Amino acid sequence: MGTVRVRWLLVLVALLVAACGDAANTASEGASLPNVPAEPALPGVVQRWLQGPTRALPSSLAVAAGPVAYQVDSAPVRGGRLVTTARFEGEWPADTLSRPTHDLTVCRPIAVAPLRGAASGVGDVLVWLVGVTHGPADRAARRVTVSLEGCALTPRITRVPLATTLLVRNVDSMESQLRFTDVAVDATATRGDSTAPLALRAPSSPRALAPFVDPRAVTPLTEVARTPGLVRITDDRHPWVSGWLAVAPHPFVALTDDGGRVAFDGVPAGRYLLVAWHERLGARALPVFIEAGIEARASVVLTGAR
Repeated sequence: MGTVRVRWLLVLVALLVAACGDAANTASEGASLPNVPAEPALPGVVQRWLQGPTRALPSSLAVAAGPVAYQVDSAPVRGGRLVTTARFEGEWPADTLSRPTHDLTVCRPIAVAPLRGAASGVGDVLVWLVGVTHGPADRAARRVTVSLEGCALTPRITRVPLATTLLVRNVDSMESQLRFTDVAVDATATRGDSTAPLALRAPSSPRALAPFVDPRAVTPLTEVARTPGLVRITDDRHPWVSGWLAVAPHPFVALTDDGGRVAFDGVPAGRYLLVAWHERLGARALPVFIEAGIEARASVVLTGAR
């Protein structure tokens, strides 16, 4: 009788061990566990840009707040903090010079989109969030100056909020005509469909023209910042002149510093698409999850692919 009891006990122990093993395997394979909140699904406007071509990412700035305008919260809402670092993968590119062909008393060889920072942290990378529909007000100045001096635009890239008056100052003693043109536009955004496939089209006309005949002239432009988007600045008479204007739909659009860092405070809790773009190093995007009262960190690696 003692031997039979021992055998039954061994069988019972074996069954219990097998049952525990099955339960552990089920949990590791993704079975739902109690009291574990899941991250919310990616919004449609975020998912479509994440799955779209990398070359389309710069135009996402125009619809970064979704099909409707960004709403300023009537009362403060506790948000999170997002710190982003932009890095470069590969051999650090050497700057190249553009050599003017006329107006040589004013125009001298200038660097084409000179790089700031280092591979471990790239400066002047434009970073923004896609999918933010509400939050704090944008407190940035509504009067911003861009200068044409020495056949170059200073700053080369400028971030402005909506409804900004852009003061374009001509320091050079030469005739110029600056042209402000959107990058490719997302045609589906006008229909408010955040799930439709991306359909990019070239803009039909520039946002504004700024002709200059006299040196030291200043031209105020209000039409360039009426709608959000990434805007290219060129000179009809001097093709080597180039610059950028980022018209921000919400506060979470900024340029990285010389160390490649930028921080957004007060981001409403949720899932968004983080986009980083540089005119020479291309664009990259990744989803980010923001929680109230918590600092999130993201690292974006640019490879030079466009």
